[in-house]
Amino acid sequence: MLNFSHLFLFLAFFLVPSSVVAGTDHIVGDDQGWDLGVDYSSWTIGKTFFVGDNLVFKYKKGVHNVLDVNVTAFAECAAPTNQSPLKTGNDIIPLRRPGTRWFICSIARHCQSGQKLVIFVDNPPSNGGQASPPPSSLPPASSPPPPSTSAPSPSASAPSHNQTTPHLPVPTPSESIPPSLSPVPSPSPTAPPPSGSASKAAISGHLGVLAVAVGALAGIMT
Repeated sequence: MLNFSHLFLFLAFFLVPSSVVAGTDHIVGDDQGWDLGVDYSSWTIGKTFFVGDNLVFKYKKGVHNVLDVNVTAFAECAAPTNQSPLKTGNDIIPLRRPGTRWFICSIARHCQSGQKLVIFVDNPPSNGGQASPPPSSLPPASSPPPPSTSAPSPSASAPSHNQTTPHLPVPTPSESIPPSLSPVPSPSPTAPPPSGSASKAAISGHLGVLAVAVGALAGIMT
């Protein structure tokens, strides 16, 4: 008869994502392991630590050890008196909670020489074990508006046919232009008629001239 507990474990093994069943084992220092002369600050660059992962400290047994400490002991390289260090040479520390974790080697002055590690543990992402990329801070690029192809409105370029030409006001008789105020020249005074003695003298002169002309004509004809 089929055991339902075995069936449940079988289905859980195939249906539950591997990132949930087992975390990642991070070998501290990679090929260099847990030793002096390793820059562990550079080793953590580009690495992500999630709840459920494991830290694996590999070293030569009896030469080093591992202590999980707080920030004060980490800064002062002070080993807690109430805590026993790990010293198997292949120490596995599970990361069960999120937050910052500090580790040191308490043998001699190894911690003061740089044999210390600090990491930040994050909660596992909910999208299948891959962290979501940070949202972009740049606004989406907007395309420029297309050029307008519509003709300008007739009302904006020419007057409407319903508009009438404004009429200038016609002045009324009361608004007629006043006559010119330029002065009119007065008629020149008339010369007085010649006196009687002057008239007689003029007539006598004409008669004398006429008599001379008649006498000259008579002499030519004889």
